[in-house]
Amino acid sequence: MTLRSVSALGLVFFSLTACAAKSAPTAKPSAVDPHELYPFGVGHAWSYDVDTGASSTILAVTRVETFDGRLARVHTPRAVVVYEIVSDGIRVPADDAWLIRGPLREGATWPGRGGRVAELVSMTARAETLAGAFEKCVEVLERGGKLELEVRTVYCPGVGPVLIESTMRSNVSQRVLTVSARLRGFTVSPQPTSDR
Repeated sequence: MTLRSVSALGLVFFSLTACAAKSAPTAKPSAVDPHELYPFGVGHAWSYDVDTGASSTILAVTRVETFDGRLARVHTPRAVVVYEIVSDGIRVPADDAWLIRGPLREGATWPGRGGRVAELVSMTARAETLAGAFEKCVEVLERGGKLELEVRTVYCPGVGPVLIESTMRSNVSQRVLTVSARLRGFTVSPQPTSDR
């Protein structure tokens, strides 16, 4: 796997892949509001310890630059991503895709960015990070697409993404490369509510 592959995986990783809802889930809907899973507000920030499989860990920071109640402009280490907050979830308008969409139910699947298919695999996920231990979180798993990536993201209510793991398998060498990020710290403050 080349340095270019690692860079591509990192870019996908920090874009916090977006997804669009499609199929009807079978489980009971959750009381969790999808907007609680990635709370936006000017000044909100998340720092992550990123393990690229190399000898050292990289510190990466994501922060909300602007938020007008509908559009959030989020600066990541690789790009600026605009999210749109709508009544049933969080969209990525540039990709005509969804980051997360309600009602939240285990087993729900939807098309993701880059041709991936996302599935909400757990409403009771746990994650241990330097920022603390988190419970009753939502885990989304995306698979496939052009790069044949598998992206696992754990979102926790009132906090945001606490764990992100991207795995790429080389068709040539059968080598597996995993980039993971665990939340180190975050600044999220209550924001005034607005009609969505």
